[in-house]
Amino acid sequence: MKKSRWSIWRVVFSVGLVVFVACSAMAVSVPDDGISTFEEWEKAFKDWNSTRSGWKPPKMAPNKLPFPTDYRDWQVLSVSHREDRASVRVVLGNDVAMRAARQKEFIPWPDGAMLVKVLWRQRRLPTWQDSWVPSEILGVGIMYKDSVQFADTLGWGFALWQTSELTLPEDFNTDVQGCVKCHAPLKDSDYVFTVPAIFP
Repeated sequence: MKKSRWSIWRVVFSVGLVVFVACSAMAVSVPDDGISTFEEWEKAFKDWNSTRSGWKPPKMAPNKLPFPTDYRDWQVLSVSHREDRASVRVVLGNDVAMRAARQKEFIPWPDGAMLVKVLWRQRRLPTWQDSWVPSEILGVGIMYKDSVQFADTLGWGFALWQTSELTLPEDFNTDVQGCVKCHAPLKDSDYVFTVPAIFP
């Protein structure tokens, strides 16, 4: 049977972040005890569920990147578990990013590609202690490729909205420069921490 291009190159990205944002500068804050409990997750879920009907888009980032309000409908590029941050992550891609990934045309990534990383504090399943699963939201980060608009930051726009409140860092520009410094050595991979994997 001839396999379709879709099935062969349904790629995901192994993030450490996928990692697409592995730099510590854009890292979210994790409680000192690191691991979340079932009770903490339950409370976080109830808080989220009680307010989601009145959800409003968070503020636009200072570098003019808007929060991608439709990201929940995007497709998954990868998932990861970051031990040093006691967190699990999923990375989603918009249509431009997914097309580039499936066609193996992501070095360089095309302008218009956006990667969204959702981060959760980790917890163990009570029914499966060897399993790490998501708990409270730690933040939502994005990388958006526009080689002209973001020429000063490696051709990528970086932004991170923190906690379930999706607030921007107080010193946003310092965070972005930290990401630039971290990603700068990765010229050969278009400044993205990415190891392609294949969805079977």
